[in-house]
Amino acid sequence: MNKTKLIFNQTLMISTAILFGMGVRNAILFLTAGQDMVNWQWYVPLSIVVVGFFCSLASLLLYDDSALSSAGMRIRLCIHCLLVLGIVSLFGYLFGWYSDLSGYMLIVIMYIIIYAFVWLSTLWMLKADEKKINEAIEDIRDEE
Repeated sequence: MNKTKLIFNQTLMISTAILFGMGVRNAILFLTAGQDMVNWQWYVPLSIVVVGFFCSLASLLLYDDSALSSAGMRIRLCIHCLLVLGIVSLFGYLFGWYSDLSGYMLIVIMYIIIYAFVWLSTLWMLKADEKKINEAIEDIRDEE
């Protein structure tokens, strides 16, 4: 998968997952506290896409063609995880996604779930691309 496709796919996945998480949060607030109105500023939908884009840009840290040891990859993955958490925390604060510690903790929980979902989905897409490439190579090999 090339870098542009990776960034585009991850931006879509992250943005959709954040929007879904905010919807679930508001559904929980509706069921527990009776809040039936969501008041978002005009920039909140745009902020979701911006955060998704910057988080996907951080994934370029992991997308390296050079072979790394498993320890090196784990270190790079930890740095990536913390960098993305920092991006979500910073933009979440700037865009007013949370205003207190309990709101921030909810964002962190959503982050952990979304991070795992995007990581597994990206691995699945990379495996699917690898399978297509291998099938194409086999087709070429059979013709000769």
